[in-house]
Amino acid sequence: MALAAALVLTASAGVFATGIGPQTDFNPSFTPGYSYSDSLAGASCSVKFDSMPVYWALGTDAGSYTYASSSGSQSATLFSTTLTGDYWIMNPTIKGIWKWYWGFGGAVSTAMTSDGKNFYLKAGPRAVIGMNWIFCDGFLELYAQGAIQPQVEFAFGEDGTRNGILRFPFYFPFNSGLRFWF
Repeated sequence: MALAAALVLTASAGVFATGIGPQTDFNPSFTPGYSYSDSLAGASCSVKFDSMPVYWALGTDAGSYTYASSSGSQSATLFSTTLTGDYWIMNPTIKGIWKWYWGFGGAVSTAMTSDGKNFYLKAGPRAVIGMNWIFCDGFLELYAQGAIQPQVEFAFGEDGTRNGILRFPFYFPFNSGLRFWF
């Protein structure tokens, strides 16, 4: 049984290539009309299946978060989980192994504060631009990218009650990572 599974995986590796690897995240943001702030940093797993034209990333982030509460300014740690999917429109070569790319995608995110008083649900489109380098005969890909990500956010809990449930934050994520292709 194990031998059969190994043969299937080996045979399909030439047909369906997969790139997977770690990614670092830095996600500064601002929300017009609200006096709270967050700046999240964390890590993701980036994956690209050759059979689909979308680059996926699933990440977890944490950072300092300040919002207006009934007792004044409240600070807590914000924990977030985000799924992004990007379709690259172009990926032309700059020189040698150095390329650049741009494209569009989307992001869906959930977050909660460490004090358990707030829960957030966010979604929106994104525009991405970046550079990548392919090494070792296509086995390693190093990349760095930035994005603009306007979102619709629903805030539940103390923050939502005090400052409004619906808001429209802008995120400016910066990511860098390494994918291993097999």
